[in-house]
Amino acid sequence: MKVARYIGGGEIAIVDEPKPSCPTGGLIVQTEASGLCSGELMDWYMDRKIPHVLGHEVAGIVVESEHPAFPVGVRVFPHHHAPCLSCDACRRGAHVHCAQWRRTKLVPGGMAEFFAVGAENLTDTMTTDLSPAEAALIEPLACVVKSMRRARLESSHPRAAVIGLGAMGLLHLLQLEDGVGYDLNPTRVEWARSLGLDARFPEPKGEFDHVFVCPGTPHAILEGASLLRPQGRLVLFSPIGPPGTMDFPIDELYFRDIEVVTSYSCGPTDTAEAHALLKAGKVRSEQVVSDRITIDELPEAYQKMKRGDILKPMVMFDV
Repeated sequence: MKVARYIGGGEIAIVDEPKPSCPTGGLIVQTEASGLCSGELMDWYMDRKIPHVLGHEVAGIVVESEHPAFPVGVRVFPHHHAPCLSCDACRRGAHVHCAQWRRTKLVPGGMAEFFAVGAENLTDTMTTDLSPAEAALIEPLACVVKSMRRARLESSHPRAAVIGLGAMGLLHLLQLEDGVGYDLNPTRVEWARSLGLDARFPEPKGEFDHVFVCPGTPHAILEGASLLRPQGRLVLFSPIGPPGTMDFPIDELYFRDIEVVTSYSCGPTDTAEAHALLKAGKVRSEQVVSDRITIDELPEAYQKMKRGDILKPMVMFDV
C-alpha cells in the first residue's frame, strides 16, 4: 500500500509498505480522506520523529474489526491519540496529558491507504455519517474547540481577534461571532473575506479582549499581545520551536493584567463537540480545504503549503 513518509529536511516521499495487521480488539480502516496538518510542516518537530508516516486528520471505512461497536463497513473518525478516561489527568479533563494518550497512535499513520486502530485508541474513535472530507476535519476542528474553551470567552459576542489565517486560524475565526482575523498573506486575507469574514492586514494596535495566535513565531505572539486591551487574554495555539524561548515583555503584560493561555491538541469532549459542529453544518470542508489531491500529488502540495501558496490540501483516496 502507498504511504506518505516524512524522510527529513522538510521532504516527504510516497513509498510502498505492507498493509498492517488488525490489532487485538482493534480495527483496520481503509482511508477515505486525510488532511495535511500545519504542524506537519515544522521541520524541527518532524525531524525528531523520523521515521514517521504523516496523517492524523483522517477518516475511513472499517474493513476488519475485532470490536462490536465498530462493524465492518462503517465510516469512522479515529483520534491518533486516545486517553484512558480513568487516570487523574483524565478525571480533571487534562486528556492530552494522560499516559495512554501519549503512547497511542495510528499504525503506520493516517496518510496511508490502510491503517490500524488499536484497542486503546477506541476511547476516542467514533462512527459517523459525515462525508469523508468533513469527518477528516474533526481532529483539527476539535483542537480549535479546545482553544476556544481554554480562552474562556466571557460573552456571546466577545471582542476577539485571530493572528494567522491559515486553515487553523480560519477555523477559529469561523467560530467567533464578530471576530477579526489578521494575516500578511494577501491570498489568505482574500480567502477569508470570500467567506464573509472580517480579514485584515496587521494593524499596529487594537482593543480586543481575546487574541488567538496561530503561527508559532515570536513576532506573531508579540503582535497578538499588542492587540489586547488591559485584562485581555492571549491564547497561544502553537509552539515556537527551538530554542523554545523568546524575549517577552513580562512587566508590560503584568501592568496591563494580560493573561497568557496555551492550548495543545484535543481530547474526546473536544472531538465530540467538533463532530456536532460539522454535523450541524457550522463548518464545511470547502471553507478551509483549498485542494483535494491524490496521495501521489502530496509531495508537491506539501511544499506549496509550506510556502503559503495554498491553504490546505486533503488527500482523497479512491475507496
